[in-house]
Amino acid sequence: MEPFLSSLKVSKVLNVTEYFNPIDCRSLGVIRTTLATMGKGEILEVHGNRFQHREITAWTQKFKHPIVKVEDIDGLVKIFIEKGGLK
Repeated sequence: MEPFLSSLKVSKVLNVTEYFNPIDCRSLGVIRTTLATMGKGEILEVHGNRFQHREITAWTQKFKHPIVKVEDIDGLVKIFIEKGGLK
């Protein structure tokens, strides 16, 4: 494991598995709202499923929030997002 990832300091944890809906993916709105309350460089740990992982990855790339680590344990995916942004 890389030294940076072993010392990853998570600021908030968010479980979006209950928001799973392949039509509207409401979990993205919850993630966006949570990131808006965080400072640049803080880490948000998001728990979701594999479908949400694909959607979240595309969304974070579009809005320049880097994913610094992903853990997939039997379909439960933990995504570690660094608050970045377009500015």
